[in-house]
Amino acid sequence: MNNDIILPVDSVIYQSFENALDKRAVFFTGLSGVGKSLYIQQFSKMAANAGRVVHLLQWDVTREAFQTKDIMAKYPEINGVTHPMIRKAVGLWTRKGILNWHKEYSDEKHILVGELPLIGNRLVEVVQQHDDEVEALLASEQSQFFLPVPSKSVRAHIVSCRTNSINQPNHERESSDAPPSVVDSMWQEVRELSKRLINSEDKEQDENYDPHAYESVFEYLLQHRHATTLRVDQVLPTVGSVYDLDVIATEIAATEQQVTDVFTEIEAKYTEEDINKMINNWHEM
Repeated sequence: MNNDIILPVDSVIYQSFENALDKRAVFFTGLSGVGKSLYIQQFSKMAANAGRVVHLLQWDVTREAFQTKDIMAKYPEINGVTHPMIRKAVGLWTRKGILNWHKEYSDEKHILVGELPLIGNRLVEVVQQHDDEVEALLASEQSQFFLPVPSKSVRAHIVSCRTNSINQPNHERESSDAPPSVVDSMWQEVRELSKRLINSEDKEQDENYDPHAYESVFEYLLQHRHATTLRVDQVLPTVGSVYDLDVIATEIAATEQQVTDVFTEIEAKYTEEDINKMINNWHEM
């Protein structure tokens, strides 16, 4: 086994990853602070070791193309949060971006590995059913979605590590990770969704983190996709940064013209009020 792989070979997670190595696309979903970046790193290395050519889709990278000076002047951040219009534009373009990748890299040796936060309309369009050309791929067994659900103690460890890496980054992307305060805010949104969507209003819920409520909400969001829940109760040793990925062939990102086109399309079809309503109801499946 490659020394870069830290997952125990006899673990359920390793075996689940091994079973997904022949897929066309593999997506990791969930909040910041649940270990997605580590699992993306580990799966990508396993895929490369198996002879696959790995391509990456990440929210932060995909969003960058949509945050030009002109766009940000028109749609500025609100209290440090990406403007609803930009979030919707990124999500709708990403479906087209996945389709373009699927056509351009049609050889079966290529595999797409993606990170989907979903919460607050961050690439949630990828798990929604849309009447377009890429839906057949996303809904098929060739697309595998993973949901890591850490125990309370494991999540506490991950959040602690994030705090340290933000303050003393080993990789340039670590300094831009969502801080614990933002992660906690996202959890509160999940907690409220749990009450509304999963009818858990009578259940006592942990204000900091409840694995059951978290799992229930995201399984609801993934109802139209082939998804596997990974319950994580073991802290894994990490060496260096989870963003150390030397096996990535390309990262999916929109061109300047594609960004212009998607905003033109959205602004012609929707008002800003329409978009705000869509973002507020981002969890509708």
